Amino acid sequence: MGKVIHSYVIFLLLMSILLFSFETIVALKRILSFELIYHHSPRSPVYNPNLTDSQRFEESLRLSENRFLKLNNVEPTPVGHEITTIRPLSFTIKHCSYLTWTQCKPCINCYVQNEPYFDPRQSPSFVDVSCSDQNPCPQRYYHCINNRCHYQISYIGGSRTIGTLSKDTFGFHSSHGGHLEFVEGLAFGCSHDTHLTSDHHGYPSGVMALGLSEESFARQLINHGSQGRFSYCLPPVGSNSISFLRFGSNIVQRGPVQTTPIIPIQGVCFYYITLNDISVGNKRLGFEPRMFARKPNGSGGFYVDSGSFITYLITPAFERVRKELRDYFRHKKLVEVDPQRYKTNLKLCWLFQPSYESLMPSITLHLQGAQMHIMWRELFLIAWTKGIFCFAMLPQDNSSILGAYQQANTRFTFDVLQSQLAFNPENCEHDSQP
Repeated sequence: MGKVIHSYVIFLLLMSILLFSFETIVALKRILSFELIYHHSPRSPVYNPNLTDSQRFEESLRLSENRFLKLNNVEPTPVGHEITTIRPLSFTIKHCSYLTWTQCKPCINCYVQNEPYFDPRQSPSFVDVSCSDQNPCPQRYYHCINNRCHYQISYIGGSRTIGTLSKDTFGFHSSHGGHLEFVEGLAFGCSHDTHLTSDHHGYPSGVMALGLSEESFARQLINHGSQGRFSYCLPPVGSNSISFLRFGSNIVQRGPVQTTPIIPIQGVCFYYITLNDISVGNKRLGFEPRMFARKPNGSGGFYVDSGSFITYLITPAFERVRKELRDYFRHKKLVEVDPQRYKTNLKLCWLFQPSYESLMPSITLHLQGAQMHIMWRELFLIAWTKGIFCFAMLPQDNSSILGAYQQANTRFTFDVLQSQLAFNPENCEHDSQP
């Protein structure tokens, strides 16, 4: 598979709580959410105030396969008299990851993270998942050693995590008075050996899996009030606003909501949907649906992934869209420039003046049963200091991906039980309450 850039960095709040007994756990009210903070937000611990917006964009393109999310510091919070402390953990969201994991003591080979490593010995509710010949470990990523389930997961680009399959109690934001909702017995990986192939400065403690596997949080929370649904609404890159990853009845969709089927594929964790055609402005390009179809060898297809910073189109489709944009702006008498001259990794740029905003086209993705309109601010990067704007999509030779830059100001709701993706336009900078 071609190299996929997973660099859209957002931060979420997740807390593994340390309990003396389960009896004190607050009843789940089905109102669950995590706070999301962009990698380049001023609230991020890796924020660099000396970078321009275009430099932050290029930095996000440079980051390789992981995207990261970091919680705000949370003070130890008593809930009843049995809870001793709350352990903050930070995770990067991965749509296609089979298991949520965090680095744990003892660490054989671990990268340096911002918060302390999770120590299972300090959590009385922590248990390893046991196994035997009669009770084998789940799926193909696990194997039984000394009656405990061990896992090894590798990611595109060469990163990997090795550890034990475990369970513990987790705390979630609630919209009811700001307290936490606790869910016991959630399976996750305790990573004792982690290898990352890219720069890991500012990395969080692990990965939150939102894929379609049984061990992902998207699936596990079905039995804890999520109704099989999770949702997010990403503010534009460069915004200082916070937003939330929401589960279950904490999801509110406003305005015209459209739906398109999620294509379930055995053994595949990505959220594939059907892309039939693309329009630039009012001109439909007339792609044959097979252009974006998944092929028998596993290549091709079109999927949604907030971990991919920008959208990637399979190369022939990208070239067709590029030609149409060139023709469009040539007709508007805009001046195309060489991207390399301006040191950008994007492929298509023009000189920019503020008066050009009224000339910008939108792009429509013609999906199965739905039309997704991407407005110009989510299509183009304006590099103000350079006086140019660039088309914020790239080609690749394998699959096509709807990335986070183009997802901004649209609420996406994934229903893993109904195999359905719902979406609607929304001002995501107003998604500030849990």
